Amino acid sequence: MSPVNQNNAFANLHQPNVDEHARQSYVTNLFDGLAPRYDRFNRWVSLFRDEAWRKQTLNALAEQRNGVILDLAAGTGDLSRSALRMGAKQVHVFDISHEMLRTAQVKLKQAPAEIANQACFEQGSAHRLPFRDDSLDAVVSGFAMRNVFHFLDDVLQEIHRVVKPNGRVSILELSRPQNSLLRFGFRLHMSKVMPLIGRLATGSSSPFQYLYQTTMTFLTPTQFSESLQAAGFVEVTWQAYLLGGIAVHSCRKP
Repeated sequence: MSPVNQNNAFANLHQPNVDEHARQSYVTNLFDGLAPRYDRFNRWVSLFRDEAWRKQTLNALAEQRNGVILDLAAGTGDLSRSALRMGAKQVHVFDISHEMLRTAQVKLKQAPAEIANQACFEQGSAHRLPFRDDSLDAVVSGFAMRNVFHFLDDVLQEIHRVVKPNGRVSILELSRPQNSLLRFGFRLHMSKVMPLIGRLATGSSSPFQYLYQTTMTFLTPTQFSESLQAAGFVEVTWQAYLLGGIAVHSCRKP
């Protein structure tokens, strides 16, 4: 399979007969390469609203945000840092990408000691979490569920396993506006504007074509809510932002 066709196959989440391990390797290498410039892209493409979305994600945890939190597929650690600033007792910064974790470590070491010392860094796959059953107060994740779509059910079941009873989960993810006119504008922004910003921010546009295609083929917020319910969660809700282009999903383990 050529690199171009491989990218298309991995970006279309409903492409049949895709090797799951090859897709995971592709995603890992993709984010390893993006790590040094990923934050700049996030700021630009979100119009500097990404910090506000992280706060909304953490606020959805209610009082559990003050406990031990897993930041699943943490990337460069922005959500982890926000969690610690908002009072988390400890945050497990977990990602499959070595370079993303390395970038997160550098950033968090620059934070005040009372924040930096409460971060633990772990590398691994989201569908096999190295945590005991019922051991975490909460789990958060930002813009990651599309990248684990090939074993999404396993990931959600693992999240359910490691969260304590009455623990909460909050997931920030790209979405698609329900209004047809807004959806057209969103598609235009994602397909044309975002790769241009990606090229300016990182020197390459192809990773952001992957981001666009995975967003367009990911589950709708309603479908993702159904997946959370199927994994055993209750009080499943979601809140739209950016005219429906962003969604914060929250739920609780009984």
